[in-house]
Amino acid sequence: MNYFIKATFTLLFFSFSFITNSQQTLVEVDKIIESNLNQTVPFIGTVVSNKDTVLMAPLPGTVDRIFFKEGDLITKGKLISKIDYKKYKLVYEKAKESVKIHEAEYNNSKIETTLNLLDLNRMETLKKSSAFNESKFDKLKYLNEINKSNEIKALANLETSKHNLNLALLDLKKSEIRALYDGVLEEQFVEKGEVVAVGAKMFNLVSKKDLEILVEIPTLRANNINIKNKVTAITVDDLKILATVRAIGAKENAKTRTVKVFLTFSNLNQSRNLFSGENITLQIPIGEGKKALTIHKDAILKREGISLAYVVKENKVQIRPLKLGEAVDNRFIIYSGVSVNELVVIKGNERLRPGQEVDYKNVD
Repeated sequence: MNYFIKATFTLLFFSFSFITNSQQTLVEVDKIIESNLNQTVPFIGTVVSNKDTVLMAPLPGTVDRIFFKEGDLITKGKLISKIDYKKYKLVYEKAKESVKIHEAEYNNSKIETTLNLLDLNRMETLKKSSAFNESKFDKLKYLNEINKSNEIKALANLETSKHNLNLALLDLKKSEIRALYDGVLEEQFVEKGEVVAVGAKMFNLVSKKDLEILVEIPTLRANNINIKNKVTAITVDDLKILATVRAIGAKENAKTRTVKVFLTFSNLNQSRNLFSGENITLQIPIGEGKKALTIHKDAILKREGISLAYVVKENKVQIRPLKLGEAVDNRFIIYSGVSVNELVVIKGNERLRPGQEVDYKNVD
């Protein structure tokens, strides 16, 4: 009899436990907390040269000679190529001779003016004498005006010829394509003997020394960056470089919602030189000294593109839509949907329904 009573009591106990457990699902939860944002997020940037120039033909002509090959390092001022140098040299020499001719003509006109003026003055002194010839006097007077005009004309021709000489000298200098700075002849677009027009591409000169880093980061991230901030940059071969934010762009890319950030660094202090066009990873700070509400990543459910989470209230779950930000370790910044210290389900949330009773553990 006692055995029967004990068995019945045991059966009733387990039946009650089974009913209770079937009503309250066991889940794991985590608190909504404020997290420090003193961490970085990697972004891929590009090393760019501040001096990357396409040298174009400044005047038309035939490429006489090319003194360097692709890949050659050229120092500033070195002659790279010539365009119809002999032709422009002849034009310059011709302009020089033209200046000499007009100088002579101007000098002659001054002498003629002076001689005529002497005759005019002599005739004017004879006005009260019988030797005065009024007709000759008038002729000398008009001739003096003509000589003055000729002198002005000769001077103008001389000045014009000097300007032409200067222009010819400029063209002569332009016919010699020289390096604007120390750099590498990265690409050659023309060959010797090729005829080029004004503005035709000839060479691409790239500086190996004047480098900086360009990275495009989301606008939200750009708000956390200031001029002169220090940023760690890492190359593909794990070379670490300390870069400094030089400038932040003023325009957002409408397609990518990103902003350009420019960073400087010293290429001379590195174990190897960096190259223009090289990819580099930048550890961009997401908010130094700032805090934000964060939610555990396992609490997030995706339904038709909407981020959701189950919040526990009095042992029942409520489902809420969330507005999420960036990842912070194993958590996400959250802008709306939950409040600090609220409990969200992080394990067992896939099978829950709104309003369902739960039992939970592992509350930090």
